Amino acid sequence: WRSLVAHWSGGPGVAGSNAAGRATIPVGVKSMKVLVVDDHALIRDALRGVLKELKDDATIFEAADSRQARRLTDENPDLGLVLLDLNLPDRSGFDVLAELRGSRPAVSVVVLSALSDRDSVAKALDLGASGFIPKSASREVMLSALRLVFSGGVYIPPEILGPREPSAK
Repeated sequence: WRSLVAHWSGGPGVAGSNAAGRATIPVGVKSMKVLVVDDHALIRDALRGVLKELKDDATIFEAADSRQARRLTDENPDLGLVLLDLNLPDRSGFDVLAELRGSRPAVSVVVLSALSDRDSVAKALDLGASGFIPKSASREVMLSALRLVFSGGVYIPPEILGPREPSAK
């Protein structure tokens, strides 16, 4: 998985994809539209604070389920980033991620989830996520992970990069 962490090589102000084929945040863009998709209002509020710390002029939209997310992505074709929870009340976040990758390949999607097992992380990255941030991550880790994604990198939680534990026989 270390090979999945690649940096985008395009020019300033140009949206593109990195070596792993994932969408990247346009470099040099001062304002950005972000969609936070999570069914918990407290999580959305906390993420708004984190995002404003990174990009104080960001326009932040919020969705509590996949239907609201779909409506907001349709209404805002210039979204730059989607922060997506995997546990939504009306649909699997993996399905939403796959749909976004198919319909909006230029939008970066970062999964933010309480599920942080190796299989969930791998599935999200395989579906084209630009990163996977466990909800258990500290604020500093979340800020660093989002900075990495904003610069065109892919964030993978370090705890899943280690060797697999032997399975019980």
